[in-house]
Amino acid sequence: MKTTFLIFGLFVTSSISAQEYFIRYNQAGYKTLGKKSLIINSSHSINGKSWSISFRDSIILNGVIKKSITGKGDHTNFPYNYKVDFSSVQNNGLLNFNFEEKSYPINIDSNPYTKYIKEVLRYLRQQRSSSHESIDREPGHFRDSSAILFAQVNEKKEWRETELKVDVSGGWYDAGDYLKFSLTNAYTCYQLLRAYEENPSIFNYKKYSKSQLNDLLDEVKFGLNFLEKCYVNDSTFVLQVGDNRDHELGIRLPKDDTNPYRYAYASLSRCQIAFASASFAVASRVFLPLDSTQAKIYLQKSEELFEMSRKHKGVYWFEKNHEVFYADKSPFDNMLLSASELAITTGKKYYEYQVKYYSSLAGKGYWASWSDFNMIAHSRAGIYYSRSSNYLISELEYFEKKATDINNIWMVPHDYTWGSLYSFFGVASAGILHDNLLKQNTFSYLAQEVVDYTFGKNNWGASFLASKNIPNSVQNIYSQTYKLQKNLFPTGAIAEGPGDMEGHLSNVKWFSLSKEAFESEKFNTEKVVFYDDDTDFQTMETTICGVADGIFLLSLFSK
Repeated sequence: MKTTFLIFGLFVTSSISAQEYFIRYNQAGYKTLGKKSLIINSSHSINGKSWSISFRDSIILNGVIKKSITGKGDHTNFPYNYKVDFSSVQNNGLLNFNFEEKSYPINIDSNPYTKYIKEVLRYLRQQRSSSHESIDREPGHFRDSSAILFAQVNEKKEWRETELKVDVSGGWYDAGDYLKFSLTNAYTCYQLLRAYEENPSIFNYKKYSKSQLNDLLDEVKFGLNFLEKCYVNDSTFVLQVGDNRDHELGIRLPKDDTNPYRYAYASLSRCQIAFASASFAVASRVFLPLDSTQAKIYLQKSEELFEMSRKHKGVYWFEKNHEVFYADKSPFDNMLLSASELAITTGKKYYEYQVKYYSSLAGKGYWASWSDFNMIAHSRAGIYYSRSSNYLISELEYFEKKATDINNIWMVPHDYTWGSLYSFFGVASAGILHDNLLKQNTFSYLAQEVVDYTFGKNNWGASFLASKNIPNSVQNIYSQTYKLQKNLFPTGAIAEGPGDMEGHLSNVKWFSLSKEAFESEKFNTEKVVFYDDDTDFQTMETTICGVADGIFLLSLFSK
């Protein structure tokens, strides 16, 4: 343990001494008409050096390196950092950025991200529980079809075993473990459904689906089926399947789980209920032209759950010892989201009134995640209520100020923490939704910077989306599936990405970082770290919420 900390100290405090530079750019590609730029991190001054961009053996743009925009700091470990803008280039195809007798391939396309959206959706199918249609691993946990139900005791964080058994099979495993949560499953369903509504044409394909539905709708139907099971009756709603014991059983595939039975924990917690309601409300719209009977069922469940979330005021989650599972402490963003989607689906004035009521209660979250969905909720509520639009603007201005700080060379929208990348996705999506709502071009540029950062325009030059089609993509996802089956590549996984140094040091005792992972150390700063290592659950775990966030952002950005 002491050795590990000494290693961290050695690398973090070391300086860049060799004469070297690194070109950082979006390795997935740039949109034809969009903004295009790259960053050069350098150990020495390269002011005045020439660069060029060539296409089919012809130079189409050239220039010289201008003044360094920032020095070593929170966002970079290099003393010289330069930005090269080549937005004027609109030639579709494979181009080369030429610098110092080296060439770097850059792809420009009218829609460079569709194939990666497909890969991310594929990863979600791998996360399926108790399904013979899952991929990359044999299925397991079919005993979830008769899980022992534990009920909450007197609205406390205590649980008692009941005589009931419930069918909570299906759904997606949350992350690298085998727990399932109605909150994150509802979140994932919602983001997939909204991605489809915003850009349906990119999902018009079938590769894995065995139903009449395309791959995305087949996948979301699987998640909705699980949510329907969680809604047992008007006094029983399942929050969680499995518990902390899952983390005590070692690395195994689902079919080899030695836990003889799993518990289902039920509570009338309005956060989880309201998010399920929002998902069913969108599902009723999406499935109406495909299956009107099922669409009506979804709408009925949505309205019932919304009323349940209004009636039951508590917010609860499961925790045991030091582990706290998805403690969503404010229900009002979820309530606002549900009311907004029901207003859009039904056209009822009743829900428009509820939008106005919950808008002020939701207020501003200054974050973007499963626990703080305020911006997305306000982007939907803004259709009916200008106050929600104002809340959305206030939050985006806050993130824009962070992104445009002179020392923030990557233009990331907020400080680094655990799961930073997924929150970046949320900010970027909210920026696009704001501009679509108000018919402006104000915040969408933030999405370009986040997408570029995701695909390699970052300290480490790594794509945080795992793909064999990207030269320097992550490979070592924190996942039992891929750790036990080294021959498989985690296609479509999105790592949680860079994290804060302080948080990483507090968890380092649980990691066994490889020598290869430490090769990225010189790109870390005193504030941000990243390691492509399958024991590092802070930087390399993939959650279904993060997958859904990525699909939603790329779908919006690909319009």
